[in-house]
Amino acid sequence: MTGSRAHSWVAHLRAGGTTPWLAWSDASPDPRAPGPLPGAQQLELLRRINLASSARPRGDHDRERTRLADRVLAAPAAGRGKADLPLVGLDAPGFGPRPVDPSELSAHELLRVASAVLADDLGALGPDPVRTTWARPWRLRFRLVGDPVVVGTLRADLLARGRPEGGPRPFVVAVGAPLDDLLARTWTQRCFETGTMPWPEWLRFWRGRDQLPPRADLLASVRRWNGRRPFVRIVTDLDLLPRQVGVRRLPEVRVPGADQAELARRVAAVVGLRVPAAERPALMRTLQQRIPASGVAPIGVPSRERDWVAASAERMSRGLSRAGYSVVGDLADLAPRTASAAGGSGGADDRQVLDLAIRMVVDTGWRAGGRRPHEVERQVEQ
Repeated sequence: MTGSRAHSWVAHLRAGGTTPWLAWSDASPDPRAPGPLPGAQQLELLRRINLASSARPRGDHDRERTRLADRVLAAPAAGRGKADLPLVGLDAPGFGPRPVDPSELSAHELLRVASAVLADDLGALGPDPVRTTWARPWRLRFRLVGDPVVVGTLRADLLARGRPEGGPRPFVVAVGAPLDDLLARTWTQRCFETGTMPWPEWLRFWRGRDQLPPRADLLASVRRWNGRRPFVRIVTDLDLLPRQVGVRRLPEVRVPGADQAELARRVAAVVGLRVPAAERPALMRTLQQRIPASGVAPIGVPSRERDWVAASAERMSRGLSRAGYSVVGDLADLAPRTASAAGGSGGADDRQVLDLAIRMVVDTGWRAGGRRPHEVERQVEQ
């Protein structure tokens, strides 16, 4: 009887139901072939998706909703954790994971399934085309390093305007910021590229080595490109950055929130298993451009790490000063902000990340907007 009750609940969820497992008492037989039961993570995620989409009209959405339900129920629980968990109240063997009440599962467990669903959506969407135009022969030659979020946005904008990086004897333009911001944005950008460790673990890793990650270390970034002193600019004032790359203004830079970065980190891990390694950066770049805004602040460095960050910023500033590079701004701007001015969060809240993931599963607008691959990729700037 308990098996019939479970299959009846699965049918209820496939039809858009929202009743929790322990409140479900109907044991009507499921007209579909019973088969194995999905895990508690998949079932609870589907129930919450139904709750989030209950305000949407049914009608023509019935077939689409059923397809989505089947995808969620068939999705694996990605990442570290236990396999599909059995439902409490059902006969269970004396080995394996303990049965659980789905409504008490943590957001982390549900995110393991949601990230797999979103990775499939992203793979089906495909990468957005890169906007390019003919390179201007009289453009200023430069090479951008430093703040990964600012550099990534600026690089794409300049490429679309016919001002790609490189060329003979380019200036190395190192874009700086307070070091706590540089660290947070370096981790954030890694989440939208290949994925990485969770934020606290990543920060502990670099602190334990007493080193800065390559893209946050401006001195190491300049040396990596063999920048000669007359051809290096350390820019700490973004208002003065356009002149260093030969344009009048910068594009708007959107720093992803903590929930967006953490969700991207989880999705990147699954995408890496679904597509060849060479295709993952383009897909993740598409996600970064399309992920919906949530209003959550960007990730921030916890106060317990600020002494190390301050010492690292001072060491980097001394190295840049001794190297004699031209500074556009003030090296003092590399010092971390005070805790009261920093804002942001010390880490991503799994509940906020789950809310964003469910929103993206339910509302497919992020997949419908933007340019598609069949559109013309090469544009001539007006």
